[in-house]
This record gives sequence, C-alpha cells and structure tokens, in this order.
Amino acid sequence: MPVPIAIVDLTGQELIEMLEENLERTYSADPWRQLGGYVKRCLGLTVYIKVENPPGARIQELFVGNEKVQPDETYCAAYLTMQAVPEKYGRNRKDLPVDAHDAMRAYLDQHKPASAEIRGTIVVN
Repeated sequence: MPVPIAIVDLTGQELIEMLEENLERTYSADPWRQLGGYVKRCLGLTVYIKVENPPGARIQELFVGNEKVQPDETYCAAYLTMQAVPEKYGRNRKDLPVDAHDAMRAYLDQHKPASAEIRGTIVVN
C-alpha cells in the first residue's frame, strides 16, 4: 500500500534514546523484553554499538553524515511509519505530498540503470 513519507524534527538526545530503546528491544538479555526482532534501518546515520552493554549504554558513537550527533542539536528525519519514529519522540510532524511508491518511481526514473550499495550503518564493535 502506498505509505506517505513524513518528516519530524528530533534532537540528538531523542535520536540516541530512540535507538537505544530499539537496541534493547532487539538485544535484551531478558527474552520478555525482546520485541520486534530487528534494528531500525536508516540511511544517513552511522551508529557504533556494543550489543553486550547494558540497556541505555549500547551506543558508543552516533553520526549524521560525517558529523558526530550533538544531543542539543535538532535534526530533521524522514520516515514512513509511526514504528520508525514513535509519537513520543520529536516535534513538527508533517506528511509530505508524496508517498513511498511515487518517491521510488521518481528515483528509479532518474537513476537508470539502478544500483544498490550495501552500507554498514550499524557497526558492532
């Protein structure tokens, strides 16, 4: 189904907390706390983690592009579903006038032939 692309403003601290929450739901030592089973997929972020660390201390470094994330800075993130950025995080949510299918069609029309590069955006130390 076509899903609208949305944007939201997040602080660096919110990014860290959101990713730490996701890592706990994926790698928790307590099987009752394991939910979802996968780490959030993202483009433009590079996260260095230690999965064996306790909850809230798994992220070692977080970068947006080549810049280290600053807790007090605000970053604009695009996402497709509320699962990507839960409502408790961020401000200024807005649906864009394009859905994921339209965006993919436009991208593929501009990039022929299409190619994909595997990127190591989650790096386990």
